Amino acid sequence: MKKGTIFWMILAAFLLVIGLVIPITVTVSGDTRVILDHTHKVYSAPACFDQADLTNNLEETTLKYALELDYVSESSCTQDQLQETKPFLIGIFQ
Repeated sequence: MKKGTIFWMILAAFLLVIGLVIPITVTVSGDTRVILDHTHKVYSAPACFDQADLTNNLEETTLKYALELDYVSESSCTQDQLQETKPFLIGIFQ
């Protein structure tokens, strides 16, 4: 084999190992869509809307706006949906 080929194989193997062991932090964007309940002053993630105990005084907006209003999450479901994740670097490419 040529030296150049061996170099690229070693580099690829090194990058693969790095991608498997380095975790990254993925934060929730302020532009994430949430549903506000103005009566209870809470917000809900769309995935949790069906099981949430909300009134009909609703508004669809962003997480940033909900936090500016000092609204709190409606349930642990919403907290789970909107929490930071720490996948490994290689997970980005899937």
